[in-house]
Amino acid sequence: MLKLWNERLRRHQLNQFKYLRLIFNDNFVLAFIVLIGALGFWYSNLLGTISGPIILGKPIVIVLLFLAVQVGGIATLLEDPDSTFLLVKEKEFYKYFKAAKNYSVFVPIVTLVLVNFLLSAFASRAGGMKVLDIVVVAIGLIIYKLGFLNVNLMELYGQAKFGNTSMRLVSNLLLLVSLIISTYFFSWLMIIVGVVFYLYLNARTKTLETSGQLQWKYAIETENQRMFRIKRFYNLFTDVPGVNSKIKRRKWLDGLYKSIKPISSNTYLYLFARGFVRNNEYIGLFLRLTIIQAIMLALIDNFYISLVVEMLFIYLVGFQLKPYFKEVMQNLMQRLYPISGKTKINDFTKLSTFILLIQWIISALAVLYKFGFSINSLIIIVAGLAVLFFVNYFYMPRQLKKYLD
Repeated sequence: MLKLWNERLRRHQLNQFKYLRLIFNDNFVLAFIVLIGALGFWYSNLLGTISGPIILGKPIVIVLLFLAVQVGGIATLLEDPDSTFLLVKEKEFYKYFKAAKNYSVFVPIVTLVLVNFLLSAFASRAGGMKVLDIVVVAIGLIIYKLGFLNVNLMELYGQAKFGNTSMRLVSNLLLLVSLIISTYFFSWLMIIVGVVFYLYLNARTKTLETSGQLQWKYAIETENQRMFRIKRFYNLFTDVPGVNSKIKRRKWLDGLYKSIKPISSNTYLYLFARGFVRNNEYIGLFLRLTIIQAIMLALIDNFYISLVVEMLFIYLVGFQLKPYFKEVMQNLMQRLYPISGKTKINDFTKLSTFILLIQWIISALAVLYKFGFSINSLIIIVAGLAVLFFVNYFYMPRQLKKYLD
C-alpha cells in the first residue's frame, strides 16, 4: 500500500506542478507582490492607530486562530475505481492513510505558523498579549491540529464519534474553549490540551488498523470534493479538464440587454453579454477583483500604492476576460453565423469596455472616499481610465486576433 501511495503522490505532484507553472506567470506574480505590499502597508498603518489594548482585540485573535485551525485535511488521493478494485485490500489501507496523513501536515502547519506570525503584532498591541504567550498558544495549536487530522482519519472509517456526538463538533468546541482560556488567562493550557488531545486520538486511531470498516463512498466523495476545489482555483487562470462553470439564468439582469438592438451586427455582442452574465466563472471573477480593489482603495491612504492598485486591477480584469472570447470561439456552432472576425472582436471589445467602466466607476468612488476631491484622486482616476483604454483599444484587439488566426 505504501508503494501505491508513493506512485499516486508522485503523479499528483507532477500534475500540481504543471498547473502551478501556468498560474505563477509574470502577471500573477506582479499582482501578488503588489497585493502583499498594499496589505502590509495597510496593516502597518492599522497597527499605528492602536495605542493600547482594545475590547475586541482578543476576540478577533480568537476567531482568526480558530479559523486557521480549520484549514487543511487529509489528502487521500483516492480514486473512484478504488472501491471496486481495491476492496480486497481494505484492511491494508490503514498504512496508506497514515502515509497520507503524514504528507498532509505540511499545509496546516505552514498556515498556522504564518497566521500566528502575522497576527502576533496585533495580538501584542490590540490584545495586550505577551510575546511568550503568543508563541505558547501557537505551539499548542500546531499540536492540536496534528491531533485533529486523526479526526479526519477516523471519519474515513466511520468511527469519529464521542458518545453519540460528532467528534468534529466536540473537537471544535474544545478548541474554542481552550483558545478563550489560553488567550485571557493561562496560555500554557493550549499546549496541555493539545498534547492530551493528540495522545487520546492517537490511541483511538490504532484500533482502525484492524477494523476493516472503511467508508468507501464517503472517503472517495471527500477526496473528489477536495480536488474539485483545487481545480476550480486553477481554472481561474487556465483551462482545467473536468471543471465546468455553472450556468445560471439570472432573469433579474435581463434589463441590461435592452440597450442592445436586435440587428445582425449585434449578434455577437448579445451572445457575449448573455454568456458573461450567465457564466459563474467570469462574472464571479469580475465581482471578486472589483470588490477587493474597492476595499483596498478605501483603506490605503498612500497615493503611490493606490495608483498601482487602481491600474493593476483594471488591467487584471481585462486580462482575465480574454479566455472567455477563446471559449466562445471554440464552439463550432457559433461559426454558423455569417459574421466577420473583425465584428466579433469589436463586439467583445464593447463588452469589455462596459465591464471595465463599471469597475472604474466603483474604484473611482472608493478613491474619492479615501482622498476626497483632490489632485491625488484626479491622477489615480485618470490613470485607471488610461489603463482601461489601453487594454480595450490597443492590447485586447491584438490578443483576440491571435485566437481567430
